[in-house]
Formats: sequence, C-alpha cells, structure tokens
Amino acid sequence: MKYPSGYALIRRHLRRYPHALRASLIAELTRLVTYEPVIGIMGKTGVGKSSLCNALFRSEVCAVNAVEACTRQQQQVRFRFGSHYLTLIDLPGVGESQLRDDEYRELYRELMPQLDMVLWVLKADDRAYAVEEQFYQDVFAQFSGPMPPVLWVLNQVDKTEPAEQWNWPCAQPSALQAERIAQKVQAVVRQLSIPETDILPVSVRGRYRLAKLVEAMIMHLPEQARSPLVPHLQTGYRTEAVISTARNSFGDAVVDVIDKIIDLAPLPQVARSALQAVTHTVVRAARSLWGFFFS
Repeated sequence: MKYPSGYALIRRHLRRYPHALRASLIAELTRLVTYEPVIGIMGKTGVGKSSLCNALFRSEVCAVNAVEACTRQQQQVRFRFGSHYLTLIDLPGVGESQLRDDEYRELYRELMPQLDMVLWVLKADDRAYAVEEQFYQDVFAQFSGPMPPVLWVLNQVDKTEPAEQWNWPCAQPSALQAERIAQKVQAVVRQLSIPETDILPVSVRGRYRLAKLVEAMIMHLPEQARSPLVPHLQTGYRTEAVISTARNSFGDAVVDVIDKIIDLAPLPQVARSALQAVTHTVVRAARSLWGFFFS
C-alpha cells in the first residue's frame, strides 16, 4: 500500500478548496479507502459455503469439514490484507430442523442491516429448494428496511449428471451437463421467482465460473464496498473487468463525497459553483490513483 503518496497527490488537486473543506474531503476519502465490506454467506449445510469462501479470498477464513455441520453458529471472520479489512459472516445452514430454522430466521433478520451483500449458496444436485424458498419469503421478502443485494450461487455443478462427463483438464461441463445446468438455472428461477441474472452456476472443485461470480459480486455490491473488496480476492479473480468496475465506482463515490461536502458548506453560490467546476479534476486524479489505495 502507498497511502501517503496517494494522499499527497490528492492534496495537490485540492489546493483550490478552502482549508476546512480540504480536511473534510481527506477524511471522507479515508473513509472510502478504509471501508470494510460485510458479506453474509447463507445456505444449507453441505452446499460448500466454506469451500467457496476459501476459493474466492486469499486466506482460509472458514473451517472446512465434510463430516458434520461446521457452521451451526454464526461465524464472523474479519481478515486483513495490508490496511484493508473484510468481514465474512458465515451463517448457520438452514434446513437442519424446524427449531433451528426458527432461531435462524431471527438471526438473519437482525443481521440484515449490517450486510453489504448476501451470497446464498445452493447445491446444484438438490431436487428442490422449498426450504430456501420459504426462508427467502419469510426473511427477505418481508424485510422492511433496505435490502442487501442477493446473489444465488448454484454450487457443485460438476456433480450434474452425467457427472463422469465433467472435463476436469478444461474445467468445463460436457455439452449434456451444460444443457442440464441451464435447465437447473431455469428451475431455480421459477421456484424462487428471482432474476436469472442473479443466479451463478459455479464449481469450486471443478474451477468453473468463479471469475464470473466475482465480477457479479463487484457489480452488485454498493459503490463504496467494491474497491475495498479487491485486495482480498485471489489473484486470478482480480481481472481487468473487476478492477475497471471498482476504479470507476471509486471515482463515482468521490463525486458524491465532494458534492455532499460542497452542498453542506456555508459558501456563496459563486464559490460553490467554482468548486463544483473543478470536481472532475479531483475525480480524475482519484481514479488514476486507485492503485495507490487498493493494489
């Protein structure tokens, strides 16, 4: 991280702003740079939530256990890369028992306002998703506050029949598997009444479409959470598309910050207009310095 150099360069572009506004802008910029995304991971036991987390992010953040449910209680894991932090909330799997599910509904409702995004993991070879459908209706559809974006991850598609046809060297399904995966996606769309664009078929073991999942995450996350997520991603998923989206979103967030601070400042209209006229210069600098803060 090269924070001091990045901030020094930004300050050069803020020289036209009054001192008090410069201080406020730097404080808000620091808040954007150090924002800590919070992502909830939901899904029934055995769908591969922990393995998915380990595949996407640089550190092993969840224990993986193939024998017993390893997330019966909420696991909040905070990890660091450089000066950036990310919190993953690995929520207990639904569908274990009616008693547990009643407890989990309340837990999910309490956590909802804290989440920037939900990854809801489904198992591709499950026949139906009645439990998920009921939970989604009870917890999400009935939630009265701002809803975090939800991405539905159709995991373990390498097990789609005929599973023996999966092309492991190429990390691709056979033509017949691909057809059946597409049919499964359509079945999930119908059952859960969700947009097809919000469903991502992937395979951790088969190394299939994880980069597409990361790109969808960056697109769906709130603006301020996109760039701070990038340093935590495995190197192979920090693609040009991901970085471009994050960089542009960072610039847009800086525009919002500048506009808010200028609007709140007790300035004459002439001065206000003059400062707004040079906003593009500061934003261009912020985008060009994205690497100083997030790479």
